[in-house]
Parts: sequence; C-alpha cells; structure tokens
Amino acid sequence: MDNRIFNVNGSSEKMLQKTLDLVFAQEGDNTTCKAWKATKEHGLILLWSDSPKGCTPFPAPMSAIECAPIVSQWLKGDFAKSVDLSDFCEDMDHDGSNSDGWQVYCENWGHVGDEHQAICAIKPAFMWHGK
Repeated sequence: MDNRIFNVNGSSEKMLQKTLDLVFAQEGDNTTCKAWKATKEHGLILLWSDSPKGCTPFPAPMSAIECAPIVSQWLKGDFAKSVDLSDFCEDMDHDGSNSDGWQVYCENWGHVGDEHQAICAIKPAFMWHGK
C-alpha cells in the first residue's frame, strides 16, 4: 500500500509489540524485517529489504514479534538518546509531567525519509501527563 499513514506513540513493551504487529501488517500479511539502519533524524528504521545503501542485514528475516525486544533494547542505547525529537515527542516543559516512551511512524507514501523500503521508523519520545 503506497498511501500508508502511521504514527503511534506509547510507553509499554506490550504496546510496542502490538504497534509493530500493526505496522508490519500494513506492508502485507507475511512482512518480515530483513535489515535496519539508524539515523539521528529518523531513529531506528526497519526495512523489508536488505538492499538499501548503509543498512545492516539481520542474520535471518525477523517478524514484528521478533523485532520488538531488539527495538526495546535499541531505545535504551546511547544512539537513541541522540535522535532528534519532533515537536510532539520532546521533553517539553508544561503543566504536568513527562515519562520515557517511543514513537513508531512512517512518512509520506509509507516511506521514511528517502528509504522507500522502510516498514517504519522508531524514535524515543516523551509521554506527556497532565495533572
């Protein structure tokens, strides 16, 4: 599907797994992740092909369920802390509190930046909580 729209944020590992299940399903019933790459602009990009320039192939194709713990660990790493956050994911000062979370998304045409073979991208995000 070329006109996918996807943008979900959350904070639990269970919700992350369900979100990855949903975004993988948008690519087709048997979608697997064959590679990944990380950029400061987009975060961790999961790819359905292992041919994009600069990607790191997985040893075997990975399902959404298999990718979830890898994504969760990546979010705890140093590179994830250096990813640029969008306006709605920043650690904003507001009348409430913030907690650590994540954002799973794709951009126009279901791509991520120039990656036309992306399933999605994942960034750290702050969850905003009102009083």
